[in-house]
Amino acid sequence: MHISKSKKIMAASLSVLVMGTAVCGSIVYPIRAVEEEPKTIVSDLENSVKTQSETKKETVPMWKAVLSEYGGSLSLVDYETVEVEEEVTTEAEEPEGEYIADSEGEYDDTSYIESSGGAVIADVPERPEYDSIDIESGNFGFTTYGYGHGVGLSQNGANHYATYAGWDYQQILQHYYPGTYISNSGTAAKETISAGGVSGSALDIVSMVTYNEVGSSMSTEAIKAQAVAVYTYIKYKGGNASDLYPASNPPQNVVDAVKSVLGEAVYYDGNYALAMFCASSGGSTASCYDIFYEDIPYLRSVSCEYDSQCDPHYGTVEVFSAEELKSILESNLGITLSDDPSNWVSIIEGDGGYAANVVVDGQVTVKGNDFRYYLGLKSPKFECTYY
Repeated sequence: MHISKSKKIMAASLSVLVMGTAVCGSIVYPIRAVEEEPKTIVSDLENSVKTQSETKKETVPMWKAVLSEYGGSLSLVDYETVEVEEEVTTEAEEPEGEYIADSEGEYDDTSYIESSGGAVIADVPERPEYDSIDIESGNFGFTTYGYGHGVGLSQNGANHYATYAGWDYQQILQHYYPGTYISNSGTAAKETISAGGVSGSALDIVSMVTYNEVGSSMSTEAIKAQAVAVYTYIKYKGGNASDLYPASNPPQNVVDAVKSVLGEAVYYDGNYALAMFCASSGGSTASCYDIFYEDIPYLRSVSCEYDSQCDPHYGTVEVFSAEELKSILESNLGITLSDDPSNWVSIIEGDGGYAANVVVDGQVTVKGNDFRYYLGLKSPKFECTYY
């Protein structure tokens, strides 16, 4: 969506991060160790998000998209909190089982298209033209790109890489989780796992969660990629992911896709990867350290050009009056803003164009992802204009 911009707000500051804690304005998130295999560090973002969501512009959780908004072709991620893997200093052992595929270093999208014979099984649709929005003087316009936190696999992008570039699920996973490899332990058929408080066989739980995440109308390869990501995420969390939710009665095409990859997981350095995913990425995914607080080697920004071409949530605009924005920021941050609204929001851009940090009125620096929660924005990839 295109809007006339009278003043682009620029950034010029650094975020404040403290080892062992995550600092967000006046809020300090402690990071605690959890005894699990593999070892993880857990950030207390979940409780913070619940508190912040109470003051958002709308009562509907804005990080939760609605399947109908994507015309039945795309669901969204059901979680935003993150658990991150601790650095392992001991020599890692590869998991037992069938080794399937690996990925090393950076990925060239062109090479993937060439490896599939340049297969394009559908024409890429042209982006629709949107009417420009006239925003009155004294208001703020926030233009967002994508839906969700933007870290890891983009469900929208995965579907379109499969549909328009002919990628298979392994290529999709290796693109979004660079430096990882895929392996099958061969034990999934006998496992009982849990998601959202529901326990069952790996096939049942992964099928139901995958159905809830992406529906049934996506490309089969995209559904497979989502299934592997779901299984990996559950295994990373010790076989019990309370922040993923199953949907009953998954259709047969989803069950068949899950069954074809059952037990396959994404690994990094001998351990299950934190296989995060989101609805869409706004043209490139985000680096984990820009959105949350930890640097995870396989959760760094990669291109996702189909999200900028095909996502209906690319370039949407939210408008706030100065009074409304002032109330939101002051109540969340416990500060008193100055009388100069043009100084209230300064964005520090991170990888992939995401708002890594936001300097609020020169007084406090917060994570861009926390800032978007305050306002109920769709994505931490946003621009701000004061009119």
